[in-house]
Amino acid sequence: MRLRRLIIAGLAVPAATAVAAKPFPWSARDKPPTIAGVMIGDTEQHALDVLGPPDDVNSSAADELLEYGARGLELTATKAGGIVAIRLYKAQAGAIGDLKVGDTARDVILKWGAPLGGEGRVAQFGTDNWIVTVRLADKEPLIVEMTLADKHAKPVPPPDSGKLNVFQAQ
Repeated sequence: MRLRRLIIAGLAVPAATAVAAKPFPWSARDKPPTIAGVMIGDTEQHALDVLGPPDDVNSSAADELLEYGARGLELTATKAGGIVAIRLYKAQAGAIGDLKVGDTARDVILKWGAPLGGEGRVAQFGTDNWIVTVRLADKEPLIVEMTLADKHAKPVPPPDSGKLNVFQAQ
C-alpha cells in the first residue's frame, strides 16, 4: 500500500502526519487573539498606550499604518474600526496563537490544519469575522509574514479553495 503524501511548501510529509493535524483553534464565536497586547477592534490610542510611539506613520484618507520596524510589527487603524489589521514580519513581533514568523509550513498544518484557501505561498485561515494570512519565503518553507485582519473592515478576498497552493494536499 502506498502512503499518500502531502506537499507542504515543498516538503513531502506522509499523509499520516496530516491526520494528527488539529483544526484551526478558533471558532466563529471566538474573539481574535491578542498580539503584543493589542487586539483587532482596539482603539488606535490603546495601541499607542501599549506599544508606544511608532517608528513611522503612513496615513491615507481611509486608514493609518503604524509601523514598529524594530519589533517587526505593523498595525492598520481606521477611525470607524480602530485596529483592523496586525501584520507580523519578525519573530520577536509575537505570535498568533502559538505560531510566529520563522516557524515552518509543517508547523502551521500540524497546529491549524488545512487552510481555507490561498494561492501560491500564501494560505488563509480564519472565522466568519477575522482572518489570518500566512506567507512563506520564496524558496523555503518558513513563515516570513503573518497578518491578522478584521474581515469586515476592508474588502478581504474570499478564500478560493479551488486554486492549489503549497499548503494544500495533492
